[in-house]
Amino acid sequence: MSVLAHMLDSSPYPSGLKSKEGVFLYANEAYCKLVNVPNNIAGLTDREIPCDTAAFSDVFLQQDQYALSHNKTVVTFDVHNYAHGIDAYSFVKQPIIINDQPWGIQFTASKIKDWLSMSSLTEVLAVDKSKLYFSTAIPTSPQLTPSQEVVLFWLLRGRQVKQIAELIYRTPKAVEKQVSNLIGKFSIHGVTNRASLIEYARCNGWLSLMPEQVLRAPVSMMINNDEDILPPSIY
Repeated sequence: MSVLAHMLDSSPYPSGLKSKEGVFLYANEAYCKLVNVPNNIAGLTDREIPCDTAAFSDVFLQQDQYALSHNKTVVTFDVHNYAHGIDAYSFVKQPIIINDQPWGIQFTASKIKDWLSMSSLTEVLAVDKSKLYFSTAIPTSPQLTPSQEVVLFWLLRGRQVKQIAELIYRTPKAVEKQVSNLIGKFSIHGVTNRASLIEYARCNGWLSLMPEQVLRAPVSMMINNDEDILPPSIY
């Protein structure tokens, strides 16, 4: 653990280590600053952190246990009121297995606003990594309404209509209507259905769009969960 802690200590990104029970073993200065912990974080759980993220402690533990039980690195999309204010981060959670036994989780966070223009994170957030080419310039046409922007944002991250409705506090019928409106607006580019809408938007810059509405409601969700056993969690 000391070797890992030393490596994370020099990282500019918020990083740390947790036990399999969800107890912090170490977190670097960047993470402590992010969640408003002035002193040593070791021995605390997410529930005990003096930050609004404490409300998601059960969700974080569920995500960690999924990573450990499946021996799989998971990526989450998180919007919370951190120490510096409301912001969006992507957390990469890597299981630590020692002698074939789950030991804990190593996590690293990246601010999504700083990375959306880079293809590496764009591909991660896209869920579908079969496409090797992505335009990272934010397009200006067609012009979308704020509601259409946020629906398209979640469509491009693999969310289904019912999940999007939960995330943006709308009915599935209202989301379906926005999807139809999006298909109509993108029809000038040959878009005829939801699948072609997603394919066109992913390959032509729309992955770089960060709607303001996305930052309005706290959320924590796994975005590379192939089995889809963990639904989006919002408060």
